[in-house]
Amino acid sequence: MSKHGLFRLFVPMKASFPLYLTAFFFVAIFTLSQGRAENERPSTNNPAWTGEPSVKTTSLTTNAASAIDPVNSTNSAPTSASTKKVTSLPPIPPTETSSQVATLAVSDLREYETQSPAVKQLLDHALALTTLNLIYKYGSSDPKNGGMDCSGTVYYLLNEAGLKDVPRDASGMYKWVWTHGRFQAVTSANPDTFELALLKPGDLLFWTGTYQVDRDPPVTHVMIYLGINRHSGHRVMVGASEGRPFDSKSRYGVSVFDFTMPGKSHQSDSTSKTSSATDLQARFIGYGSIPGLEEIGHADDSKK
Repeated sequence: MSKHGLFRLFVPMKASFPLYLTAFFFVAIFTLSQGRAENERPSTNNPAWTGEPSVKTTSLTTNAASAIDPVNSTNSAPTSASTKKVTSLPPIPPTETSSQVATLAVSDLREYETQSPAVKQLLDHALALTTLNLIYKYGSSDPKNGGMDCSGTVYYLLNEAGLKDVPRDASGMYKWVWTHGRFQAVTSANPDTFELALLKPGDLLFWTGTYQVDRDPPVTHVMIYLGINRHSGHRVMVGASEGRPFDSKSRYGVSVFDFTMPGKSHQSDSTSKTSSATDLQARFIGYGSIPGLEEIGHADDSKK
C-alpha cells in the first residue's frame, strides 16, 4: 500500500478515536458495577437468607389485650408508605386489665363431690366463667361486655343460679348475708384460726379497704369460696380482681385466686395490701353462706 493509501485509512480512525475511547470507558464502568453488585448480594444458597434483612421484628397488634398506651408509647404512626418495624415493645400496665387468668376443673376441688346440687351448680358456672378470658371491668356485671368487676361477677352468678333481689355491690351483699344471720366475722389474721372452721364451698368472702369508698359499711370486695385445691392444698376462691395471686403469679380478670390470710403466710402470699394513694389497708373481715341458695336447690329437686 502506498503512503497516500495509509494516510487515507488513518485519517478517519484518528477522527473517530474519541468515540472509541468513550465507548470503552462506559463498558468498563458497567462491568465493574455488575461485579460489585454480585459480590455484595447474599448468596441464595445460604439457608439463612429469606430475601429480607435479618432483623428480628415484633408485629404490632391493636386488640384490647395488647393495644399500645397512647400516652406512654414512643412508637408514632408511620408517615410514609413503608411500615415501621420495632425490635421490642415495653410492657403495658393494665388499665381495664389485660386478662391473665387462671382456671381449675371441678375435679381439682377436694370437697366438690360432697356439696349439695345447688352449690355444685354454682361452682360449675363460676369455673366456666374463668375459661372465657374476661378482664376486670369496673361497673360491669355481664360477661358479654368482655369483663366484670368483683361484685358484678358474684351478682351475675347468683342471678344465674335463680336468686332474686341480689344486691349489686359488695357492701349490699354483706348486709344481705348479715341480716339473714349467716355472716361469720373473722378478726384473726392467722390462716389457721378457728374462725374459719365453718367456711365451706359456695360461701361469700368479704374485704374492706381495697379502695377508697364513702359508704357504710365500707365493704369493698367480695368473692366466692371454692374450697381446697387438691394439688396445692391451698384454699382457693373465684371472682374478679386486679393482681391477686394464684400459684404464685398475679392474675387479672375473672379468675381463680388463692385465698390467703396475712398472718403466718409468706409475704408474697399476703392479701393485706396497703395503698400508697389512700393509706388504706385491705382486710378480710369474714364470710357467710348465700341466702336462699339451698332453698332453690331443694325446689329443683322436688320438680324432678
